[in-house]
Amino acid sequence: MAIGEVFLGAFVTLLLERLASPKLLKFLRPSGIDAQWTKLRGTLLMITAVLTVAENNQTRNEAVKVWLNDLEDLAYDLDDLVDKLNTEAMQRKLMETDEESTSQI
Repeated sequence: MAIGEVFLGAFVTLLLERLASPKLLKFLRPSGIDAQWTKLRGTLLMITAVLTVAENNQTRNEAVKVWLNDLEDLAYDLDDLVDKLNTEAMQRKLMETDEESTSQI
């Protein structure tokens, strides 16, 4: 098993934890996409299981290597999306805090 694939498995696990963040789900709830987000998390759980098998077979099958590379690209894209959503959630929370502070003055 190559180091990149070990990293990918850990990366997907970390991404799953970030997707389950209560703050992120609270932010997404008003938009109505929290259910889709939860479904995406379920899909990633299945991918993680398949990833374990693929990591063990990648040295024997070139197609598996290509698939793992594509999965790595997808994982990075999802991580970028989670970062953007978390940043937006923090910005909105800061704006709400600033508005509350200003109204108290």
